[in-house]
Amino acid sequence: MHFLILSLIFVFSGCASVQMPEYISRVDHPYERKYYAGFEKVTSIFMYVLKKQGWTVSSESDPAIYERDDRYDNNGYRNLLIMTEVKKQFLHLTNVHLNIFIHSIGNTCDVEVRYEAQAGLVKQFTSGHNDKIVQGILDATEEEING
Repeated sequence: MHFLILSLIFVFSGCASVQMPEYISRVDHPYERKYYAGFEKVTSIFMYVLKKQGWTVSSESDPAIYERDDRYDNNGYRNLLIMTEVKKQFLHLTNVHLNIFIHSIGNTCDVEVRYEAQAGLVKQFTSGHNDKIVQGILDATEEEING
C-alpha cells in the first residue's frame, strides 16, 4: 500500500529537478566584459579583486558541467566557472552570491558575471542585478589588467 501511494506521488509530481545552490542559471541580461589578456592573468586578477572586495571563492569548475555552450566543445577555448560563497547583506536578511564565467581564446577573455540575491523571511524574492557591485568588480579587474 505504501509503495502504491509513493508511486502515485512520484508520477503526479512531474519531473524532479536537482537544486545546485552555488550555480546561477543563465540570465536574460548578464554582465559581460571583454578583456585583452591571457586566461591565467584574467583568472588571477579576478581572484584578487574578489578577495579585495570581500568575496570568498567557494569553488572553481568547468562550466560545461552545468550548461551547454559552443565554447565548451573543445574548439580552442579555455573555460572556468568561479562560484562565490554566499554573503549576508541588509541586516542578514539577503543572501548574495556570484558566478563568474571566464571564456578565453588566445589573448582575449570574455567574462560573464551572474549575480543573485535572495531575500525574504516568508516568501523568497530573487534579484539578478546589482550594477554597483558587479560593475565595481568588472571595473576593478579592468584597472588591474591595464595598470
